[in-house]
Amino acid sequence: MVLYSYAVCLFLAALATAEQEDLTSNLSADLNAVRLKDVQIQLVQLNDKLNTLNSQMATLMEQSCDRKTVITDCSEVSSKESGVFPLRICAEPTYNVYCNQTFEDGGWMVIYNRNDGRDGTFNQTWEAYKRGFGHPNGEHFIGLNRLHSITYGSSYEIAFLLTTNGVEQVGVYDHFEVDNERDYYPIRKIGSARGNLRLFRDNINLYMFQTYDRNNLHQLARDTMIEEDCAFWFVDMPHAHASAEFKDFCTNLRRLKIMIRKRSGTA
Repeated sequence: MVLYSYAVCLFLAALATAEQEDLTSNLSADLNAVRLKDVQIQLVQLNDKLNTLNSQMATLMEQSCDRKTVITDCSEVSSKESGVFPLRICAEPTYNVYCNQTFEDGGWMVIYNRNDGRDGTFNQTWEAYKRGFGHPNGEHFIGLNRLHSITYGSSYEIAFLLTTNGVEQVGVYDHFEVDNERDYYPIRKIGSARGNLRLFRDNINLYMFQTYDRNNLHQLARDTMIEEDCAFWFVDMPHAHASAEFKDFCTNLRRLKIMIRKRSGTA
């Protein structure tokens, strides 16, 4: 009888333990399910907040362009005085540019400006010319990538002003467009010229931008590029530049200003 009672006790104890473990297991599963649901709800709420923030940021970007708190081109400047203005290509951060309001009724964006400086400002690598450098109210270059973004598929004219011994020569081409980096930012289109300065003969030759560390020129030309801080659009022919003429050209770049302007009647 004692053995029977002992066996019954053992059975009841085992059963109670089994029931307790099963209850604990069920409680744990239920708790995990509740927690998982809470996490899912929080993720949905977080995603909604992110979508709201993205929408607000997009709206602010559009408003910043629509309000004209910044300009997308120097033709938008109402002031008759030349100066530095914040430029916004809406997909890029704001960038300061110099707008010339005196040359041919204004609206010109200065993209390249040198004042015979020999401080190495223009002795830059391909990557530097790609990004741009200098200060908009002094010696500077706007950057090839930005120049491509502004002119590609748009209607711009370009002006070259070269001052030698106090005498200014001017060449204005009625169309100018720069292609992308994959093709080394070549001049895709160069229009008809007016004025007494000619830098490009025609639109048949491929004028690719070339720097001392990325070019397709012969060694004499490369040496001159380093010596004269010279980088520009050159005909893509390894032996197309006689050393003397090429050096004169590079020397003249030290006194060159380049500006672009949206052609009248274009959006």
